Amino acid sequence: MAKGKPLSDHEIKAILGQHISNSYGYFETELTDSRRKATEYYFGEAFGNEQEGRSQVVSTDVADTIESILPSLLRIFTASDNIVKVDPVSEEDVQIAKQATDYLNHIFNKDNEGFTVLYSMFKDALIQKNGIVKVYWDTSENSKQETYERLSEDEFNMLVSEDGVEVKEHTEYQDKKAAEQKAEIKKTIKQNMPEGDMQGEEVLNELNNMPIPKLHDVVIMRTETFGKVKMEAVPPEEFLIERRARSIEEASFVAHRTTKTRSELVEMGFDADIVYSLSENNSQRYNAEETTRYRNLDDDFDRSVGDVSTQEIVVLESYIKIDEDGDGIAELRKITSAGDNTYTILDDVVVDSQPFCSVTPIMVPHRFYGRSVAELVEDIQLIKSTVMRQLLDNMYLTNNNRVAVMDGQVNLDDLLTNRPGGIVRTKAAPGQVMMPMQTQTINQQAFPLLEYLDTIKENRSGVTKYNQGMDTDSLNKTASGINTILSQSQMRIELIARIFAETGVKDIFKKMFESVVKYQDKERIIKIRNNFVPMNPMEWRDRCNISIQVGLGTGSRDQQLGILNQILKQQVEAISLQGSPHGPIVNMTNIYNTLTKIIENAGLKDV
Repeated sequence: MAKGKPLSDHEIKAILGQHISNSYGYFETELTDSRRKATEYYFGEAFGNEQEGRSQVVSTDVADTIESILPSLLRIFTASDNIVKVDPVSEEDVQIAKQATDYLNHIFNKDNEGFTVLYSMFKDALIQKNGIVKVYWDTSENSKQETYERLSEDEFNMLVSEDGVEVKEHTEYQDKKAAEQKAEIKKTIKQNMPEGDMQGEEVLNELNNMPIPKLHDVVIMRTETFGKVKMEAVPPEEFLIERRARSIEEASFVAHRTTKTRSELVEMGFDADIVYSLSENNSQRYNAEETTRYRNLDDDFDRSVGDVSTQEIVVLESYIKIDEDGDGIAELRKITSAGDNTYTILDDVVVDSQPFCSVTPIMVPHRFYGRSVAELVEDIQLIKSTVMRQLLDNMYLTNNNRVAVMDGQVNLDDLLTNRPGGIVRTKAAPGQVMMPMQTQTINQQAFPLLEYLDTIKENRSGVTKYNQGMDTDSLNKTASGINTILSQSQMRIELIARIFAETGVKDIFKKMFESVVKYQDKERIIKIRNNFVPMNPMEWRDRCNISIQVGLGTGSRDQQLGILNQILKQQVEAISLQGSPHGPIVNMTNIYNTLTKIIENAGLKDV
């Protein structure tokens, strides 16, 4: 493989295979075990050390902590319809920057399910270290069948003349209602026409010569070919990355491992003979992480339904830096391979960038995978579950304590049948032949321990009883003290939000911007603020920088609203003092911006 020698297909397959087998996520390693364990803790599954006849309760601290953090994170990013803002490079680009801002927000909220994607991305990160989103330009054809009945001739011709419409079934017939009306008119004319009325005869002849309108029942296949930006959350176990990579951008290899049916692969344009020669997916059926996710829903690993066209094939969409042409410089290439335990290459093209974005709640310097919030509280969940089980077992034994009896002097069936008012037959005085064995209660030790464990969880995660609204003693604490506690806990969540904003969320919009500028080759008209605005992203190339603005500020929303209202009051006074709403200190744009922030902090989207 010396410089200047192009790589053969065999060498490309060998290099690709080495990258795949050496990547994080390909084999079930410590990373897989850690993510699987976190998912089990989130679902509150049993630990495997349960004993029959003893308490098997499981505390849900991992789920409680994550579900408490998620609402705050999502509100920060989705409180307003404007998640992203595009900044202009120069003064003449201001209008283009506004258009780009509107268009990217439209793509995120309208063309894609932006909230759902962020929810999945953030939740994956909080549970399984990293959340992955894939952003790409989708040019796949979307075909759907439509059925129309009783179309007129003009309506039928207009429908079938539309681009991308193919007629699958067509039935043409006379309009019975029109025929009945024609017959009724002829009957009326004949009844009222005198004999020998030549004018009436002419009218009848004209009616006979008039054709009865035709109606059409038609089934069409409508194929949409307009490309668009698409984003989807990628399950963590489907994402592969080079082991020594510190970030996705620096990685020499990243890949998306998924499954597709043979039919889907053929529809994507791959050679049908090659696709139908590929081996069916077997190994992915038993992926530990995927199995854990669906454990309480589906234990059926046999997905085969007997139809070869719907058999699932493992597909790897790999982005690899490789010097195929032998010029000594590694280019980024997209190599699509498929097959179980084989690397049959279906496609190999040069690309500008890879489509993946990642977030992690707790960054670890100099490595790609960070730490999840679930990791912080897993041991707390295990310890609390153990204490709760022992506490419940202790209560069971206190209510149903053990009894020492004299052998042969007590009816054991009566003693073992524990019911209110039940009779226990004895051959002597009960006090002489039976003696209860008292169980020492552990309430005084267990409840303080549980409270201490909750304190540790709060310190680790930043989720306190106060921002959950659960502390019954909050009214007895000072307002300043509560604000201090809330501020400290909010700082932890705001740090996670800032990390998300500056990494994955910003990358999502950068890749959106890059995709529409590169691939959208015709104007698109969209509705913005009740106006239809044409969007032509090719004009934006190299003319805009992207910055992400999210609702991060100091204090709670109530505090922010108070500060904004004070600012608005000062702005109104400034306009009164300067005698004009056009400056020089404050103008109407400043007032509008303040009111916009007030509305967004109030949780209203439609500014």
